[in-house]
Amino acid sequence: MRLGAVLGVLAACSAPQSPHPEPAPPQLPMLAALPKPAPIDTPRFASVAVCARCHTAGDQAMRDAAGRDISPVTDAQGSMMALAARDPYYFAAVRRELAANPAAKVAIEALCIRCHAPVGFAESDGALTVDELTAGTTPAAVLGREGVGCAGCHALAADGLGTEATFVGNAALRTDRVAFGALPEPLAEAMLAMSMTRPVSSKHVSESRLCASCHTVLVRALDPAGAPSGDEIPEQATYLEWRNSEFQDELEPAGKSATTCQGCHMPRGADELGKSPPITTAFSTRPPDAPAREGYRRHTLRGGNAYLLRQLARAADWLGAAAPASQLTEAADATEAFLRSSAELELVARSAHEVAVTIVNRTGHKLPTGSPTRRMWLHVLAFDRAHRPVFESGATREGTIVDGKRARIDGPGVIVPHRTELSSPDQILIYEAVPVDAQGRRTHLLLGIAKIAKDNRILPAGWRADHADARRTQPVGTDGDRDFVAGRDTVIVRLPATAHTVAVELLYQSIPPETIESYRPTDSPEAARFLQIAKTPPHPILLARSALDL
Repeated sequence: MRLGAVLGVLAACSAPQSPHPEPAPPQLPMLAALPKPAPIDTPRFASVAVCARCHTAGDQAMRDAAGRDISPVTDAQGSMMALAARDPYYFAAVRRELAANPAAKVAIEALCIRCHAPVGFAESDGALTVDELTAGTTPAAVLGREGVGCAGCHALAADGLGTEATFVGNAALRTDRVAFGALPEPLAEAMLAMSMTRPVSSKHVSESRLCASCHTVLVRALDPAGAPSGDEIPEQATYLEWRNSEFQDELEPAGKSATTCQGCHMPRGADELGKSPPITTAFSTRPPDAPAREGYRRHTLRGGNAYLLRQLARAADWLGAAAPASQLTEAADATEAFLRSSAELELVARSAHEVAVTIVNRTGHKLPTGSPTRRMWLHVLAFDRAHRPVFESGATREGTIVDGKRARIDGPGVIVPHRTELSSPDQILIYEAVPVDAQGRRTHLLLGIAKIAKDNRILPAGWRADHADARRTQPVGTDGDRDFVAGRDTVIVRLPATAHTVAVELLYQSIPPETIESYRPTDSPEAARFLQIAKTPPHPILLARSALDL
């Protein structure tokens, strides 16, 4: 028997024994399979199935040179935005918030649903609940399960977008069957005939402020009575990060690398990384003689959650989404490729046994951005002249990070500090945002965050400390690190004298093991389902790699 097992047995034998041990909590049933999409037409909204009548590929329209369907409806259905209200991780998280703060049920559901299911939320006048979202058959529930569907973006009114009043999902959706688009002269007659929806040309659908409402999540912890208390916490601030960068184009002068959110996440070419020429095509299949036009954007909407897309492909029967398993797998592959465009590594030998490793952020926001669960870290491996490993930092085992003795160093509740140098296998550099509660403990409760104890995610190029958005986007825990600057961070790696070659990888996870482990199957049916879907360890995704001979 291994030493660990022996110690475990000894501990169990020496522990005080209750004459009447408490029974184990009963295993809860898992959240049932979600209802499949259905066509819905209400006086306020049309479902995605209605839009699909004209916005899926025809014989020629909305196809690339290889004949692949690149229509908005098909592209979008494989995105996490379309799955935002079918996401088992989301359901488990919301249920945990509700269990922790039952007095704030109405406010919590409104906060979460208005971004994850905006059309259903608007259809219900803000009354849609999680229970309805997972099993309901009302028009609001059916529209809600489309996640961020067509109307979720194209019915967003321009008024106030990008301002304080519309953050945290508070932007208004038009409820009079209007669809805003970028075409200067949309084919209004055909669209009215096919969907009773009036197309209106408006430049705001091509601007980053369209994304601002749901990608700026500012929260305050709740007190026992369910009332907000404490300081405002930027749980997610992707839009503000972009606005305080050289990529912004909303203020004069525009940044030197001015690019909108759509410029990266909605490519103009068949190749999602911008390596193919812009597409010229008809934007719809009706009328049959709809003209081919320039300015077409793919609705791929790639983000950073390849792991969950891959897991959902394996749970397609439960998911019940419009996208088949094969499309979700392809979307996961494409998301990984997209992620590999986000960073570069630069290695410089400062001496025979000292290497400066610089991580360059190539995105228009922090890296990583979005949910604070997301993290990336350096994996450093050095070899001697005989190709034998002599140093390793950031190794992994089943998705966890381990030290030189293969002991886990990122267990539940652990906060690994920011580092300026690595000289031991026990030292690891993890880039992440870490929310903590009022007791300073790592928390996964959105409405239990007292402060951000660490945020060393790499700033976007052009970030300024004197910017109006600096307070909400500033780093935390990097004081004294002179190499942590806008757009990049440099760390010194000190290697053994026998090192001859060093290889460095930048690895990434959207949902780390510590986050998954924070749920128990006895918490709720939603948690039980999420754990069943997330049973495959979240193996890290490679963002960048470089090597150097010393």
